[in-house]
Amino acid sequence: MPRRLRPFATSMTKVVTGRPPGSTFSGRRPLFLIAMAGVLCLAAWLRWSYITQVQPFPDEFVTLLAVQMILQKGLPLLPSGLFYEHGLLFSYAGAAASGLFGFSREVVRATSLCFGLLTIWLTWRMGRRWFSPGVGLLAATALAVAPSAILWGGRARMYTFLQVWVLLTVYLALKGATDGRPRWRWLALGCYLGATLTQFVSITLLPPLILGMILVGWLQARRTGNKPWFAARHAWLEAGGWTAVVVIALLVKRLGQPRSIAPLEATGGGMLRGIGQVIAIYGSLSPNLVESWQAVAPFFTAHPSIWLSMLALVATVWAIVRLVRNRVTLRDLAALFLAWVLGTTALEMILLVAPERRDEKYLFMLLPVLCLLAADGITRLAATVHHAASSTGDIGTQEGKHENETAGVDDEPAPATALGGVKGFLAPLSTLVACSIIVIASWPINSAVLARTGPDYDTAFDYVRDHWTDGDAVMTGTPAAAGVYLDRNDYYAMQDPGYAYRILQKDGQQVDRWMGSPWLSTDEQIHAALAGRQRVWLVMERWGLTHEYFIPLTMQRMLAATEFVREDNGIIVLRSQAGAPLIPEDPPHAMSVNFDDQIRLWGYQITPVENQPADSGQRQLAIVLYWQALSQLPHDYSVFVHLRDAQGRTAAQSDHLPLAPVYPPTLWPAGQMIRERSILTIPANLSPGAYDLWVGLYRLDTLERLPIVDDRSGENAVWLAQEIIH
Repeated sequence: MPRRLRPFATSMTKVVTGRPPGSTFSGRRPLFLIAMAGVLCLAAWLRWSYITQVQPFPDEFVTLLAVQMILQKGLPLLPSGLFYEHGLLFSYAGAAASGLFGFSREVVRATSLCFGLLTIWLTWRMGRRWFSPGVGLLAATALAVAPSAILWGGRARMYTFLQVWVLLTVYLALKGATDGRPRWRWLALGCYLGATLTQFVSITLLPPLILGMILVGWLQARRTGNKPWFAARHAWLEAGGWTAVVVIALLVKRLGQPRSIAPLEATGGGMLRGIGQVIAIYGSLSPNLVESWQAVAPFFTAHPSIWLSMLALVATVWAIVRLVRNRVTLRDLAALFLAWVLGTTALEMILLVAPERRDEKYLFMLLPVLCLLAADGITRLAATVHHAASSTGDIGTQEGKHENETAGVDDEPAPATALGGVKGFLAPLSTLVACSIIVIASWPINSAVLARTGPDYDTAFDYVRDHWTDGDAVMTGTPAAAGVYLDRNDYYAMQDPGYAYRILQKDGQQVDRWMGSPWLSTDEQIHAALAGRQRVWLVMERWGLTHEYFIPLTMQRMLAATEFVREDNGIIVLRSQAGAPLIPEDPPHAMSVNFDDQIRLWGYQITPVENQPADSGQRQLAIVLYWQALSQLPHDYSVFVHLRDAQGRTAAQSDHLPLAPVYPPTLWPAGQMIRERSILTIPANLSPGAYDLWVGLYRLDTLERLPIVDDRSGENAVWLAQEIIH
């Protein structure tokens, strides 16, 4: 080439490729592109497997309900009248996808999948731009197989869409802080608005983001001798723009009536009060730093993330050392900016966020940042090992050469090629080996994530729908699920005060904030619904019914007033029994019988069953027994109830596993009072006279009775009372 054309060729090479001539990246590019395509395919397969194999998380039903309302009304106005702003932009994205492909759970979940793949691609691009192609591929791989990313990438929730907005905001803010051009910062501002309208937790990013931009802008100005971006006259206009975004985010959040406060007043004073209310609800100084740290720590210290955190720390320390030595490059500034945003956001959540909002899932929006820092840490460590082992005299010259080849910034070196500064084909090969190790190491835990299929809402609600008759009603602890499956929820049963935020005041009545169904919180309210003439289907998650939603007494009363229908992988379906009495909290007839130091019988109640068919000639007795486990029970003991005549012959009996299958004896905590009811049917042809009621416990597999301490019956049975049969 003529010498006079060489400068032109050199400049055109930089314009077209973004890299200096002679760079070996072009030779590696097809391999990296193929590898990246493989990463995206693997990520799509993992997330689609989650979509098709794992049942919805309860919160997904609220998003699905919001999508349905957008399709019907154009706004996420739930049946309760609530404006559901949580995940606002994602709800509209799900509605758009449903408009194209038809509404279904899979379509809305697949929207998360698409945003998840976009985030992986953006992570790769950002890694290439600010670090190296190898860093980009490593970070994308780590994000593709991260268990939390698979989980949220397969759910109908807003968190992967939030990642897209946050990553774009961080990328554009970094670019705007380093090159000084305001258009990048305005684009970052627009993306940040998208983030706040997708998930309000992104409001915590604002202080770290602004301070990080100022810090990086100042450091870049020192390097180049130019004025920092914030010294420009238009910086005040940008500050006004960021302030406006925060105000918009606060007002939109207030429209959603957080903690079920009253609707927002559309006046100037009402809006100011509304902003103050949101700040008071979501902001709080932490009185216990240990508890606050424990709430967010799993993001950094859980098994799938701890290696990322350690490598991210390496990259951060490395960049700080280079800063102290006044050898900072754009790559180092990028690492410092990412570490600052990640670290200070986590610190802000620990110190300033309300306790109920401190959750490691809210840091998920910064998982790509953690992956980028970790990938940078890998390459820096690999470069150190390689250079330490190298016997070449001019290591610094070689390092600088490779830095220019892979930094992604023409005027700045960055340590190492893909991995360890290895030349030629070995550099991308080493990166691919590292990516393969990441995939293989994550496989066991990802297999476990996909194997946890979750409660089977589909089968349970399908059964209720198939057996529904006119006049039936449904009672749940997850009204949105009933709304999605049945288009209705008649009663919302819940006692745990931790769920008080789910309650709205509507027309002078307390209702759930999604479907607007009446809130039943007392035993009397729940029993009135279950014991009435209307048949009520009660659909509850096992964990909610037996552990979280109700106190033990309420749960036992609910089981006594219903009959078990089915359980589908943790979703229990019960059917009400008309006329069932409310069982007393304490036994009307007290006693104390010790069964082998394992269970104690504290008393009983005997009442005739009402609403029996008049033409059957049979009578039924409801016998409520009051048990207490003295220790963790080794077996599910069955209860026998015998009605015996004067000669000791059994005239009627009823054997059953108490509270099974919902709450059998092996689940009873030691010391908890257990109230369970059995029904004894008396034959119609039974001769009149006096009969004795006896009870006891036995193992069904061996038919061996549980011994009674100081037994006087000679058969390990307890006499309860005498019944006169007319």
